[in-house]
Amino acid sequence: MPASRYDIYAEKGTTFKLHLLYKFAGGTGIDLSGFKGGIQVRRSINDDKAILFLTENGITGGGITGEFYPGVNGIAGVGGISFNTGIDGTGQTGGILLKIDHVTMKNAIAGKHFYDFELQNTSQEVVRLIEGTFEISKEVTR
Repeated sequence: MPASRYDIYAEKGTTFKLHLLYKFAGGTGIDLSGFKGGIQVRRSINDDKAILFLTENGITGGGITGEFYPGVNGIAGVGGISFNTGIDGTGQTGGILLKIDHVTMKNAIAGKHFYDFELQNTSQEVVRLIEGTFEISKEVTR
């Protein structure tokens, strides 16, 4: 099954949250216990540097330079991907909460970028769940 298309709009300098619900065709949430995932945001699909990198272990951003090479450098932030979680942080089977702190978003480069979200299940199978643009608006308040 191809990835779903979802364009994300975020504001520079604010806390970013996005809640997704991964469920079976019948509407029941899929238990995501033991799952892993990753989202990388880049200026272009071919860019080697990332602007943001979220996993279940946390969030990495580019700091004051705005970009970084994933796995090599970058600045740890507060947030990441939480599985089986509702928008308010309580348990929800199939719930996926993406969160990026305001400091990491303050240093993120404004503009229209690209991302995808890959999910790895307990059998080590990887699926691209969603993909699209990740647009970060400029802020007036600094």
